[in-house]
Amino acid sequence: MEYNYPLLHKVFSHYKNLPHDVSNIYLVCCQHLLEPQLKMFELLIDFGFKPTYIIMLGKIYSSNTDIIQELKDRGIQVSQPQFSGVPFDEEHTKNCKTISDSIPKNAEIIILDDGAEMIKAFSTSSHNVLFAVEQTSSGFRKLENTEISFPVINVARSDTKLIQESPFIARLCFKRINEYLTKEQVLQPSVLVIGLGPIGEAILEIFRQNNFTVEGFDIKHGHKDLLSLIHKSKPDIIVGATGSSILSTEDIENLSDTKRLHLISVSSSDREFPVAPFRKNTDTHTDVQYKNITFVNNGFPITFKGNRLEGTPTEMEKTMCLLGGSIIDAVVNGVKGSGLLNISNELEEIINN
Repeated sequence: MEYNYPLLHKVFSHYKNLPHDVSNIYLVCCQHLLEPQLKMFELLIDFGFKPTYIIMLGKIYSSNTDIIQELKDRGIQVSQPQFSGVPFDEEHTKNCKTISDSIPKNAEIIILDDGAEMIKAFSTSSHNVLFAVEQTSSGFRKLENTEISFPVINVARSDTKLIQESPFIARLCFKRINEYLTKEQVLQPSVLVIGLGPIGEAILEIFRQNNFTVEGFDIKHGHKDLLSLIHKSKPDIIVGATGSSILSTEDIENLSDTKRLHLISVSSSDREFPVAPFRKNTDTHTDVQYKNITFVNNGFPITFKGNRLEGTPTEMEKTMCLLGGSIIDAVVNGVKGSGLLNISNELEEIINN
């Protein structure tokens, strides 16, 4: 049965009849291209954005090919470059720069970003950016010490996203990890979760609730010497939830003569583990093997498998409300200042009441 995204419609209905004109504004986006995003962009077009002025860059590891075509069928300018196998961040930065260079210099622009690289590309250009919306914790960390001349609505640290989204992502991660363990016949594994932010803590807790042998590590908690801990505790599974690089290629060599080790990312990109030197092909969802070490899902987040939906639409809908709602709230009510700003209280009340 088709899901109609009632909460997303509720948010857009609240703002749609308030005075606004976005017909000549470019909406430049970097997003996971999945069904909920498609529904959000349909409503943004209904709100008044011209499809030909919506410039979309997908992420190769999280984009569904059918959704890409459906976005194109609606007139949206979608770019999904092929993956070359180099570290994703390196390639993605170039792709964002290509997009920013393609936008007319006299255009008024709104940016919707996942990971802050599109925002960074425009921050060093001479474009007229009205405001941006950033949805991820990794993007927030990139921007919190960066001088940005335009406002950036910080969805990543909204109460709705931190409190409600983290448990959903943790459940999806746990489900996918269990599916992998069953396929590989890994019985009663011990688990090390690295990075104890909102997602990492939620994953750690769900492993505990399901009676796994699990341990957490985070330098912000005073933990030290990760390699020594790995050699001492000998985990079967390492879950990376830091949003940054955990291990170097030298560390991988150091661990390559130990017991079989499965490295699983639950954050953005492939930056948790240095998988690129060990790739043999560019299939984004193939496990990569090096000696005793398996980079699960090609080092990309296990939450993405190329499906039309990752998780249920009801669980993903609130994030779309935060993203699309932040855009239309700022258009209708205006946004002032520069750098990171809090999400609208009005919008969070509409979503949660």
